[in-house]
Amino acid sequence: MDYTNVETFLAIAETRSLSRAAELLFLSQSTVSYRLKALEQEIGSELIQREQGKGFITLTTKGEEFINIAERWKSLHKDTEVWKIQKALHELSIGGVDSLNTYIFYELYRKILKSDRHMIIRVSTHWTVTIYKMIENYEIDTGFVLWELPYKNITCKPLFSENMVLISSSGSDLPDIVNPTDLKPDKGIFMYHGPKFQLWHENIWQNHTTKFSTVDTVALLSLFMDIPDFWSIVPFSVAKKFNKKNITISKIIDPPPKRICYQITNKNPIPNKIKSLEIFDDILEDFIKNEINTLI
Repeated sequence: MDYTNVETFLAIAETRSLSRAAELLFLSQSTVSYRLKALEQEIGSELIQREQGKGFITLTTKGEEFINIAERWKSLHKDTEVWKIQKALHELSIGGVDSLNTYIFYELYRKILKSDRHMIIRVSTHWTVTIYKMIENYEIDTGFVLWELPYKNITCKPLFSENMVLISSSGSDLPDIVNPTDLKPDKGIFMYHGPKFQLWHENIWQNHTTKFSTVDTVALLSLFMDIPDFWSIVPFSVAKKFNKKNITISKIIDPPPKRICYQITNKNPIPNKIKSLEIFDDILEDFIKNEINTLI
């Protein structure tokens, strides 16, 4: 149904005059008559009573009934026009491991929220294995993980790597460069950083019977690192944040393998998320290129 014809009918219904409706719409009276006739032909009913000699127009029963329909049509048209000029909102669910979300990608998320790309993000923190399963089950759209797993339907792309370093309380008097074999295991707090780190760790301390204290999040680790003589091995991005809390950073002789951050996505993303993923990848690429070096 042509909106201009509906608009013309409403002007006639309001003024009860073809000539005044023409003035209201800045049209000729013949154009008003043409639009009214076209509308009547489309809906198959006369909307006005055509009587000679009257100075005003009377609507037919159908015409009176059509007013409400026409008003709703007008409102819908306005809503449609507003919707057409609005920029689309893009939504994306992102999963990341604790240390990546908290110490690196928080800056990426801030950048997205402050950008004009009209993206709504839902960020959650999980273990690497859990993130793979969530990607496979379409529970999240993309994720940041610490190692590769053999999922056929998931694309895994390395983004960056960073050195592992040793942190200790400033009162521990550990040197700037430490030999891990000189460290006391009973003063170590172990945090899992992936299978390669695990193998390196076991190789260094395989002959020790002392068990390490363990934590599973960086937030927990931060609560214990002010205890004198205690130490832990962490990615450099974490150490940089800890350094503001009277923590000493030491390099490691024959250090663990670098920690690698991977981005994973489903090879067959949900169709209505493809554009959101493209926008996100553009922002991520710029972030990795221009800002990641300041964080790691």
